[in-house]
Amino acid sequence: MFSKAESQLESAGILRTGRYHKEGAVIVRELLKKGSISRRTFYDLVGLDTGNQLLETNIFAYHFKAQEITFQSTVMKRYCEENSACWNEAGGLG
Repeated sequence: MFSKAESQLESAGILRTGRYHKEGAVIVRELLKKGSISRRTFYDLVGLDTGNQLLETNIFAYHFKAQEITFQSTVMKRYCEENSACWNEAGGLG
């Protein structure tokens, strides 16, 4: 069930050795804590260019009317919860 989610994270560069791990991990931690974050918070945390790159990966979803960012799917959220050590500052899986 999680293999597709892991593949998406890997191709997005969000897993430990990926280009966007640090920035992606910040967003994942916030979403795991809060469920959703505002568009402004999202861009404040990772910057405009990186934020746009991350949104193109289909890991996160932008909800235009609510101006909020969430996980793209329940499976992605569950994968990130199950592998929460990956999103810690020190690293982890990957």
